[in-house]
Amino acid sequence: MLCRLVMASGIVLCLMPLNLFAKEGEGDPVEVQEVTVIGQPVERQGTGTLNLDSLSMTSSRLGLTLREIPASIEVIGQQTIQERGFRSISEAIEGATGVTVGDAPGDPANFSMRGFTNNQIRLLNDGLMTGPANMTSRPRDTWNLDRIEILKGPASVLYGEGAIAGAINFVTKRPVRELQGTETFLSYGTFNTTRAGVGSGGTLGTDKLHYRVDLSYQNSDNFLGVQRAPYTYWNGTSALLYDVTSRLSVEVSFDLGFDRSKPYFGTPLVPSSFATQGVNGVVSTLDGRTVDRRMLRQNYNTQDSDMSALTTWTKLKTTWKPTDLIEVRNQAYYYTAKRHWQNAETYTFNTGTQLIDRDRFYVAHDQTIIGDRLEFQVNQPVASLKNRFVTGLDFSRLDFTRPSFFNGAGGSVDPFAPVAGLFGPIAAATQKAMVTTTALFAEDQLSLTDQLKLIAGFRHDRIDLTRELFDTAGVLDTTSSFSRNFNPTTWRAGLVYDVLPQITLYGQYATAADPAASNIFLVTRQESFALATGAQWEVGAKGDFWNKRAEWTVAYFDIFRKNILTQTSLTEAVNVGRQSSKGVELSMGVRPTEAWRVQGNLTFLSAKFDDFAELSGGSVVSRNGNRPFNVPQAMANLWSIYRLPTAVPVDLGAALRYVGDRYNDAANAIRMHAYMTADAWMTVPYKNLWFTLRGRNLFDKTYASWGDNFYPSEVIIGAPRTVELSLMARF
Repeated sequence: MLCRLVMASGIVLCLMPLNLFAKEGEGDPVEVQEVTVIGQPVERQGTGTLNLDSLSMTSSRLGLTLREIPASIEVIGQQTIQERGFRSISEAIEGATGVTVGDAPGDPANFSMRGFTNNQIRLLNDGLMTGPANMTSRPRDTWNLDRIEILKGPASVLYGEGAIAGAINFVTKRPVRELQGTETFLSYGTFNTTRAGVGSGGTLGTDKLHYRVDLSYQNSDNFLGVQRAPYTYWNGTSALLYDVTSRLSVEVSFDLGFDRSKPYFGTPLVPSSFATQGVNGVVSTLDGRTVDRRMLRQNYNTQDSDMSALTTWTKLKTTWKPTDLIEVRNQAYYYTAKRHWQNAETYTFNTGTQLIDRDRFYVAHDQTIIGDRLEFQVNQPVASLKNRFVTGLDFSRLDFTRPSFFNGAGGSVDPFAPVAGLFGPIAAATQKAMVTTTALFAEDQLSLTDQLKLIAGFRHDRIDLTRELFDTAGVLDTTSSFSRNFNPTTWRAGLVYDVLPQITLYGQYATAADPAASNIFLVTRQESFALATGAQWEVGAKGDFWNKRAEWTVAYFDIFRKNILTQTSLTEAVNVGRQSSKGVELSMGVRPTEAWRVQGNLTFLSAKFDDFAELSGGSVVSRNGNRPFNVPQAMANLWSIYRLPTAVPVDLGAALRYVGDRYNDAANAIRMHAYMTADAWMTVPYKNLWFTLRGRNLFDKTYASWGDNFYPSEVIIGAPRTVELSLMARF
């Protein structure tokens, strides 16, 4: 019944705004009775705006707005997150322009953007790095976030190696001087999915001391609707802000995150002859494999499977303005993480036994980072030209310990009634990585005229890497251990031109660097090459019209990454490969009336391996011209929210998402088909309360959401139709 009600709400949403286009005077006069509205006014943030006039510290340290930066930036604020019902960071980011999301347990909460995936995208926590994305990212609830900022295109000039496709910054809720109050959230949905959150902020005793505390909890019996795949997230964030003087402030914060799950690594591909209930339009392969409906929601992991992590952040931020033109900022931080995986990860159909063959893989991480970033900004004219300049130093010391164990013969299970079994004994060998990074950076904005601005920046890193490998007895392997350093210098330069007060044109060229093969944690002596490099040029426009009731952006980019590791013989690989992509991204937010808000985005992308080869079947095979894995050629999102003019307001919302086909391997032999999903919701705001009924994947579309190229025998199936009821209150 709930599903039908939510679907009906979506249909009503589509029909209601049609009367906006009726001709004036059409039809008989209608007497309209006076209606007293009880509730909140329509939000002027969230859906329907692109936030072009808001500041972004992710894409520049100069304090510029999105319109002033010669790059594509997207901000997903907490208001948008709440309206659209984004429960996790993965759900929030997959609505961004040109971004797809993978929740593969081996590298949870990873993304594909502008033709590149995982470690080519830098993930940040309040602007700070923790390491390669596929090693350090974690699933988490969105409640504790103020916003998510996405910078597309090379970001190494800001954040060092590993950011050729861009950066995603998760910005935590922090004390705000002029705001105080408490808010709570509670929801319950399909698969016993429960979410709860509480947050509070304000002053403590004096108007100079401000606080913010947020706690969130999320739990479910089934991740993506898969049997025996429960998960739990806990997040706690806290901060105190003290204004020592009107020019000096200090903020200290402590954040903690915990997640645990029995992960689902994917659904095995089986021969079409075996799949008596094959599902068409989900996956197709050159050798005729598919997915069987009877296996879609099975979890083939072990009974004692585990994916868990405990992370902490401690930060001390100081801001000092000795004059109106000078600002000094410093952030010292300490990060800890303990991560654990113990699973059967690969599920391969055995044509001889008609069983699912499994492996065993154990790995743990013990990681610490201590670091400091010092910034010095001067807003001082150069001659008669307005100018902003910032320079600084970035230092971090990272220690990473990784015991691991692998057994390729983990037994077999029945495809339809798997007996989970236990993981078994572990004999782990340990690897260590010590990475010390020291960087000098600078950035400048020079106003050549009131309409034309030049923005440029550079960064030079000194990266000292030491890798130590030990055997299962704890003895150091001196032949495999090594030390070396990298010294990348990256830069960017761009122009921003205000053609009209409502239209801004821009162009930019930016460079980047990252490891040629593995991430920097796992580089071996044999892979100890110079860093891969890349660059992008981008042109675009941003603007608004209709008295700022509509905002839009358009961008064209061309990006490449070269010197990537490619196989040249059965025994040798060298960093001479090349990968490239180009595409067009469009986005728009419109508020046709005070009651109706619409927003959408569209991406067309062409990505390929220009020069790349790999071992296959004992031979070196060229993949030139093939599309990289998990990269669609087209993506689109559309949202609409309409408020019914009733005594108690009712907001009707709907969302559509389209993702084109993708490949799960460099050979392009495993194709995950295109899919479209639809969501709808109904929110009743009453005084300081919000009641929401929400349905996701309303038409119960079966689709492959992601594929991990390390596990080509399986794909991850997206969540089925679900329903959720939630309550939010503010005091």
